[in-house]
Amino acid sequence: MTERILLILVLAFSLFSCSDSESLKGNWIKRASFEGESRGGAVSFVIGDYAYVGTGKTSIIGEISDNESGNIGEECIKSFYKYSLDDAWTKIQSDFPGEARSEAVAFIANGKAYVGSGVNDKDERLSDFYEFDPTTETWNPNPIDMNNGPSARQGAVAFSINDIGYVGTGYGFIGDDDRCNLKDFYKFENGIWSKVNFDNEDGERTRNSTAFVINNKAYIVSGENNMRQVWEYDPASITNTFNGWSRKKNLHKDDRWENVMRTQAVSFVINGKGYVATGINSGLERSIWEYDPILDHWEEKTPLEVEINSRTDAVAFSLDNRGFITTGTLPGSGYYFDDTWEFNPLMDQDDNDN
Repeated sequence: MTERILLILVLAFSLFSCSDSESLKGNWIKRASFEGESRGGAVSFVIGDYAYVGTGKTSIIGEISDNESGNIGEECIKSFYKYSLDDAWTKIQSDFPGEARSEAVAFIANGKAYVGSGVNDKDERLSDFYEFDPTTETWNPNPIDMNNGPSARQGAVAFSINDIGYVGTGYGFIGDDDRCNLKDFYKFENGIWSKVNFDNEDGERTRNSTAFVINNKAYIVSGENNMRQVWEYDPASITNTFNGWSRKKNLHKDDRWENVMRTQAVSFVINGKGYVATGINSGLERSIWEYDPILDHWEEKTPLEVEINSRTDAVAFSLDNRGFITTGTLPGSGYYFDDTWEFNPLMDQDDNDN
């Protein structure tokens, strides 16, 4: 049953591969599949030699007819796994202690990871965050103090700069009103939350953007209600008259760059350049784009190869200057993925290596 579904997906999505992809640079290499339940809307973070992936939503498998089982629903999960460059996934014995959720975020501060926000199985947006200690691989069972922190939301972005965590945008509450796109930002420093000034009049409220950090500057790319915009945040540049935010070139100003625009995408960093992959715009996106922050320029790379299913709500991470994507979902299908892929931007595409 599973093999038949996968074959159908591969054949269907191969139709969307770029006809001129052979002229583009980059190669996708299959790695060990994610060991836990296939899932979408998970979080990822990197500490030391490991990438950690957890939470999210997965399918519920049950009996759908006599002698046949299948997907009978979906549920949020709490489990976490870690990945090493030995190409191995290992389960973290301590599950996430908060309520099961998807579309949460994660950041690193003071050598520990913090995971929070998101949405539960009741479609309730959450605001709590929990601390993970990588030395013991255990979670503090008590949520951290959220005084002056972000309100309940899902589909936010998070990143870390100089051991300070940042959380912003998303879909949630403005005052008592729920289901609003957001653009407020907060930082978590030395155990204390405070608001980050992001009052640019042309900064749109958005959710499901993607973010990456290069040379202690964060870049927030596209997202719902914000498809064309790219923002840079440089906390070291803050002055009495400048809040650290700079708007970069709009994605629609170059016809080729319009294909960067998407939501529910992932991103990772290799050799000082950012890469944006997967996601959805008018349709599921298979193109991969490389961002050069020095030139403020985007360049298309080799798209997802035929063996890789299009998806949203995947996760990505960088380990030792190498970029990976894993998990994700085919929207509206109830089908979740567990495959893991590495992208090498310097190699030529090789269709025979997987």
